[in-house]
Amino acid sequence: MGIRSGLLALCVLFGTAALASTTGEKVDSAVAAASSAAARTGAAIERGAQAAASGVERGVKAGAGAVKRGVKAAASGVERGASWAATGIDKGAKAAQRGASAAAAKVGIGRADEPKQPAPVGTVTPRPLQKD
Repeated sequence: MGIRSGLLALCVLFGTAALASTTGEKVDSAVAAASSAAARTGAAIERGAQAAASGVERGVKAGAGAVKRGVKAAASGVERGASWAATGIDKGAKAAQRGASAAAAKVGIGRADEPKQPAPVGTVTPRPLQKD
């Protein structure tokens, strides 16, 4: 039984060594896979952070552009309103002047030296009728 136990001890020794090398390779492979996954996760987190920063920057730019457009539109509206008001005041003043002039003419102020008379009858010449 000495040979048998020696062979058995030898198999156990080599089997343990083979098992240890296989386990070591598995551990190394697992560590490499975990490291690769961590690197991929880190890269994904970095890309996500960059995309978020880019989105915030775009949002700020778009918001600033909208504010600028709003300010321009408001200024344009104020300018248009002022122009319309000035036009209205001018038209109103002209209409008031025409009204005052018409009222003065009706009363007879301003044309005291020229009395209103109808046109003489002889100055109107009738047109001859045209036959088709």
